[in-house]
Amino acid sequence: KKLEENWSRYFAVKNAVSVNSATSGLYAAVGAAGIGPGDEVIVSPYTMTASSTAALIYGAIPVFADIDPRIFCLSPESIERCITPYTKAIIVVDIFGHPADMEEIMAIARDHDIVVIEDAAQAPGAKYKGRYAGTLADMGVFSLNYHKTIHCGEGGIVVTDNDQFAERLQLIRNH
Repeated sequence: KKLEENWSRYFAVKNAVSVNSATSGLYAAVGAAGIGPGDEVIVSPYTMTASSTAALIYGAIPVFADIDPRIFCLSPESIERCITPYTKAIIVVDIFGHPADMEEIMAIARDHDIVVIEDAAQAPGAKYKGRYAGTLADMGVFSLNYHKTIHCGEGGIVVTDNDQFAERLQLIRNH
């Protein structure tokens, strides 16, 4: 509880939910978003497999968008080309400590009523336009794995300002 409270305060978010790993955090975030069989989740082809398997866990279909070759994060233009009526979420990875172009990605998501999950496992403390990576989407996932910047051997934190997502995250985490 204390870790979650301190994390919320530091990152200026309403809710922080601790989990046993960032991978579990991604799985919980996809579940909290209400993703199910046949839904599509746009993901990066240039990251750990957890992003795409998070969709598969719920019977959804991972759809690979392309990355921006300057920053290696998902390209907003490529995301837009991948959107179909079945697209329900986007998992954006802030890779190598560099946040994605979240302003444009969030605008696209809002236009299409799509949930955005930000994987900030490699970007704790990075900032985008004055805000911390991991706090720029509907939900953000941080890693505390032994080889990450902030580590405790294993673990993760999912943050959100949405109380309904937070409650779902807690329920999924507990089971």
